[in-house]
Amino acid sequence: MKRVLAILSTCLLAVGIGASSAMAEPPLRVVITALDGTPLSAAPTFPATVDGAFQAAAARGAEPSPERTTPEFQQAIEEIRNRIGTADLNAAQIPPYLLELCKRDPRAVAKEGHVFHRSFWCQRAGLRAKAYRGTTLSGEVSLKWIAAMVGSYKTRTSSFYLQPTMAGEGWGDFGNEMTTMLKAGPKCSPVAGDPGCSTNATPITMSVADWKREVGLGTWFGWRFTSDETQTTKEDLVSNHKWHITTGVTTPEAGVEWGDNTPDIGLRCDSATYFLNDPKACMNIDVIPWVFMYRPLYPEIADHVRQAQDAPDTTFPREPHIKQIPGKYFYGDPNKPGLHRIAASEEGPNRAVVQAACKLLPPHDPDEECDEYPFASTVEGAAHEYWDYSVKYADGQQNGKAGTDLQTFYAVDRMLYRFRDQFWVNVVG
Repeated sequence: MKRVLAILSTCLLAVGIGASSAMAEPPLRVVITALDGTPLSAAPTFPATVDGAFQAAAARGAEPSPERTTPEFQQAIEEIRNRIGTADLNAAQIPPYLLELCKRDPRAVAKEGHVFHRSFWCQRAGLRAKAYRGTTLSGEVSLKWIAAMVGSYKTRTSSFYLQPTMAGEGWGDFGNEMTTMLKAGPKCSPVAGDPGCSTNATPITMSVADWKREVGLGTWFGWRFTSDETQTTKEDLVSNHKWHITTGVTTPEAGVEWGDNTPDIGLRCDSATYFLNDPKACMNIDVIPWVFMYRPLYPEIADHVRQAQDAPDTTFPREPHIKQIPGKYFYGDPNKPGLHRIAASEEGPNRAVVQAACKLLPPHDPDEECDEYPFASTVEGAAHEYWDYSVKYADGQQNGKAGTDLQTFYAVDRMLYRFRDQFWVNVVG
């Protein structure tokens, strides 16, 4: 009898264990994505070099764009450049035109955001976290934000801002707004880019309830990126850093945080001494720098550039070979040859060749000047051993205006000397 009871007890215990195992809840698994459901970090990677930055710009659509030609855009960039002092920018000092541009431009709705200018990156994006028990969706929560990165022309720093615009929509495993924690904020990439990049604060981690409160208050959270020039020996003490927004979510299951990062974005800092009043800088580098020859301002100069780029064999001087003149940007192809700035002290050979060629042109009006393309201030100028060039007489006032705008471009887009940087020239209007 005892043996029968023992066997029965063992069977009941086994049944109980089996039932308990069958009823045990599967472990939690969380997947963080972009708001559209695509993987947050899945994106091509690009080298932390100037060429890699241009490849990233072409892949992400940060190419020559019409808004760059507007007075409002140019004035907003000048506000950033001419800011007095080295104190951190606060969110209220972001030029309103640029923020409004970010809010309406569809290019900002991307995991990488959009670099509108070397001094301004912006993004309208967020994270969506989905919880799974086995293969069953058991919860979901979202966080949306607008973020901006503003470069500095005075120090090796860059200011980053993030404003939450929506928090919540949580249910299931993420249904408790007090215990569901969300994290967002910028970090230097630990595996890509040059050393010396740091931020002054960690990403923000708060409950969904707290994020909701900050949405209602319209709060901007701020960080400062800093680049340590002692960590580089490159010319102009250039450092090519990488950074991203890191995200995270936790649930009442203690001890586990699930996270993912947005794709890496380029940040170049330098200590070039040849920029007047701008001894150091940090710029958003994943953008195509270009000079727009705005035809309504100087039609004769713009037409000359267009002729040199599109019909080089019709330009002077004539050559016995097919002329090759660089500098025009072809959308989607950053490998087409651009131009490289040189110091004023190096322009002599280019100007000597130009002057000799100009003397061979027909007589001209007294108010005309001899215009050259590529510019004498570039490696690819008239004295280059491989590239060809063009000279043509044009209105002197237009030539002067175009020359002034070129020098402004060098300063505003922080064009470093020679092959430390590259730019293109496109005629618009």
